[in-house]
Amino acid sequence: MESHFYPSKEWHTLVHVSRRWRNVVFTSPCHLNLVLLCQSPYRSAEEMLDIWPELPIYIHDFGHSLKEARDDLVAALRLNHRVSGIRLNDTSSSGWETFGPLMQQSFPALTHLWLQPFFQKPGISCSFLGRSAPSLQDLILVGIPVPSLVELLLSATNLVCLLYDDIPCSEYISPQAMVTGLSTLTRLESLSLIFQSPQSLPDRAIRIPPPHTCTLLPALAHLCFKGAPEYMEDLVAQTDAPSLESVQITLFNQEVLEVSELAKFSHHADKLSIPHQAEVILKYYSISITLSLKLRLGNVDPKTLVLKLTCHASASWILYLARFCASCLPSLSPFESLHIDVSVYHRWQNIIDNLYPQWLELLHLFNAVKDLHLSKTAASHVTQALRGLPVE
Repeated sequence: MESHFYPSKEWHTLVHVSRRWRNVVFTSPCHLNLVLLCQSPYRSAEEMLDIWPELPIYIHDFGHSLKEARDDLVAALRLNHRVSGIRLNDTSSSGWETFGPLMQQSFPALTHLWLQPFFQKPGISCSFLGRSAPSLQDLILVGIPVPSLVELLLSATNLVCLLYDDIPCSEYISPQAMVTGLSTLTRLESLSLIFQSPQSLPDRAIRIPPPHTCTLLPALAHLCFKGAPEYMEDLVAQTDAPSLESVQITLFNQEVLEVSELAKFSHHADKLSIPHQAEVILKYYSISITLSLKLRLGNVDPKTLVLKLTCHASASWILYLARFCASCLPSLSPFESLHIDVSVYHRWQNIIDNLYPQWLELLHLFNAVKDLHLSKTAASHVTQALRGLPVE
């Protein structure tokens, strides 16, 4: 779902074939997507900068680099006008102390940025990337607070993929501010917002009602969200994505589950295929339903709708899912098959045994299904729920 670009090193072989091949390769750097991949200590940045022409630079730090290796990458970071990619994986605190100050300047050629600290979440100043990223196409942030994110997004008009994972509770960005940041991203194809916990949402009493106008995201094809239902509702109420092809929604369980805006949002997506397969999975910590064209060996079709609730075992398990599906499912044409799997600890068995009315409400959504596939555990519960009903 995310576009994780990584430069190829194969062109190094081509330039050593002959002088003619070398000339051909270096006279077409853009067409061949030539990039200097700096991976200290495996590939010395200083040596590459001395040997090769002035090609775009992609910097990759694995997090376990020694001080000498990080110092080697500093030489590449200082050439900010040539840096096209930065990937800092599991970067230590000392690594951030080295790289952080160098990333406050503008990187006009930067197209791919991946930041994922190892343990401590470093603070990023408001002057990060000079508050501008006009060439940025992929932005991947994992567990790192970015106070200037909205302003950065407003400048990144070429952004294609935005993944903000493990969003810390301390870094609350209101749905209104997030939509503002997305408003100029007409090329955005993939959006993932994954919060750490429901604490990312402030008190309901201070929620701001969303405006009546909607922000159009014409190219958005893939949406992944994990967070509080209220945040999701406010977010989709302000956006329109007619080209949406796949949706993965995971909601933290709340006392009141309101998903009317999500239902409207999904119904407006013209490219969301009418599903033919459904899979319902109940575990001790979550319940989920996956709707797609095909379900084969656990692989989900790219054009799919996934709805998931994280919750502890309770009598509201299946009832939540049934009402959730009733609101959000696209037009319910007859399904070809329905798969139900129950995987819970024995101590929750007595709860599942008392859910027959809820089972009926869920199964009513698929009353025209052609094939019903049940796991061994699910079979006893479903048959008990169906017992005594008319055959049709």
